[in-house]
Amino acid sequence: MKHYLRLPALLKGCLGLLSLLLSITSLANTMEANEFSNPEFDALFTIVDHGDINDERYPQTIEQLTQMITKGDMVRTHKLLPKQCLAFNFFEPEQNEQAASFIINAYENYPEMPHAIRIELSLCEATLLRYRGEINNANELIKQALADAKQIEHLRLIADAYSMLGQIASYTGDFAIALENLLQSYEIYQGLNLPTLEHLGLLDLAITYRRLGETDTALKYYQEVERQFSSTGQTALVMIVKNDMAYAYEDLQQYQKAADNYLSIYNYYQKVHTDPTFVARVAVDMSSALIHLGQYQQALNYLNQYENIVSPAVDTHYSFLQLHQAQAKHGLGQTQAALPHLEKAIAGFDKNNNKRGHEMLLKLQVEIYESLEWWQQAYEAQLALYDIHVLLDKALKNQASTEMRVRFDSQKLEAENAELVAFHQLKDEQLVIRQDNERLQVLALMLGVASVLTLVLFSVFLNKKSKQLKYLALTDLLTQLPNRLSFYRRANSAFDKHIQDKTPLSIISIDIDHFKKVNDNHGHVCGDRVLKAVANIIRKHIKEDDIAGRVGGEEFIILLPKARSQAAVSLAQEMSASVNLYQFSNFSDNLEVTISGGVSTSHGETTLSQLIKKADLALYRAKHQGRNQIVYFHDDD
Repeated sequence: MKHYLRLPALLKGCLGLLSLLLSITSLANTMEANEFSNPEFDALFTIVDHGDINDERYPQTIEQLTQMITKGDMVRTHKLLPKQCLAFNFFEPEQNEQAASFIINAYENYPEMPHAIRIELSLCEATLLRYRGEINNANELIKQALADAKQIEHLRLIADAYSMLGQIASYTGDFAIALENLLQSYEIYQGLNLPTLEHLGLLDLAITYRRLGETDTALKYYQEVERQFSSTGQTALVMIVKNDMAYAYEDLQQYQKAADNYLSIYNYYQKVHTDPTFVARVAVDMSSALIHLGQYQQALNYLNQYENIVSPAVDTHYSFLQLHQAQAKHGLGQTQAALPHLEKAIAGFDKNNNKRGHEMLLKLQVEIYESLEWWQQAYEAQLALYDIHVLLDKALKNQASTEMRVRFDSQKLEAENAELVAFHQLKDEQLVIRQDNERLQVLALMLGVASVLTLVLFSVFLNKKSKQLKYLALTDLLTQLPNRLSFYRRANSAFDKHIQDKTPLSIISIDIDHFKKVNDNHGHVCGDRVLKAVANIIRKHIKEDDIAGRVGGEEFIILLPKARSQAAVSLAQEMSASVNLYQFSNFSDNLEVTISGGVSTSHGETTLSQLIKKADLALYRAKHQGRNQIVYFHDDD
């Protein structure tokens, strides 16, 4: 009351009136709750609210809750509106339209709905827009919902909004933004003691790491999340994790594991889902693995079976369906028939701003145009592919990704939680000990010293583990060379020093010739051994200050500080000669491996990307001049 005395009388009166109104509102809600007591609804609603919408029983559960509401019970009617919205299948065009109508009617029929319910409903609307491919509109709606949720200090809605923003940023390739938002949502869910949403948050982080290229790190999180969901019998969520694990296995070129995962999900969805769109999306994903295994006709059979179910108006999988149809037909030698699918896929990826899908499409375009000897179109597709790589590289440069990776090691999180529990237990014990005699006080002191020693040892352990994780996060585990993220961070620093000191600098871009045929004809184990061998050859030829990295499946880049053009070309030719002399037939009968390389030397470039682009263009020429050669980029080319 002392603060109130300093306020003007009018303001004191307003505050008093507001306090009275709040009391009346609270009393009214209490009376209404007592009037419409419904413990069965409340218990089931809590389960739904703390769970996930992916369970195949979700629509039926929402319908059950709808039937349980007593007529006139507006509190529970309002609470259920966002859940009813999410019960629609946004992938199916007709239900997508029904969901849009439901949202409009909800706003019209219930204008008095609480502000928190309105925010939650707007997040559902954003989800609908996202699955329609209206990514920018969805993003803006979520940002507004986040601002509104912060205004009313609603932690659960704040976490939901951050989670959705992170998912979209991860999908569009803005990894630094994705990790930042997903981190915030994860911490809030953890603080609210919502284990299902907390583990789904960890799953979103794993998905982002996979898309970022840190697939081995992602797999650790997948396995932890799968274990958590399996232990609680959440089979639908286990299948979602297995689906993303299959993506990870594809990234690691373990296509049979990916296909096996997809098939188990496909069979499960056929049993539990009456809606064919769920099965169709898995079939599209499975076709990708089958194509990499060379099973083109089987992949095409799946794609043709579900072509009329996957709608271009709703689902990004439509673009991947078209992409995979083009890949399968090209693989079967029906290259001309693949061309119309390329055009259909482009429209979808552009609409959804899907950089990863666009990258895959451009790679296929280059391959198809080369096979048709359409050199101009192939060259233009290669340039567009380079632009996509530049965008993805910018996202990778943010240092926050490494910090997130270390911070979200699942074992470390469990250890931190255990430490916190132990600390609180110790505090409780100390309160009891203070009430005891001097003998027990000495004992308490001894316990305190032991605790400090334990924490010190634990800190040393975590520090060592963090260094190990940092090394893993920045190293390609197969070749032990710096990975894409690490190479670009170090290379950018070297380039900045080159600009400052005005010293020479060169780039070598290397690609293993016909590497796909190595995997197809000799197996992926043999392909891995080839990659290791080439990486070792590169490592043996470079100096201590040189920076080499594996930046793609069979792609390597080497930055040579203080190296002029002739020295760089000579080094690249030595590497090529060493590869030619290497006995790859020890890995598999009749196996021969060659490399193509492009070399560029700095001549006034202001960014590293400009110099790498020249090396890539020289590499492109080497490949089209017959491969197994080194080409130098001349500025007058």
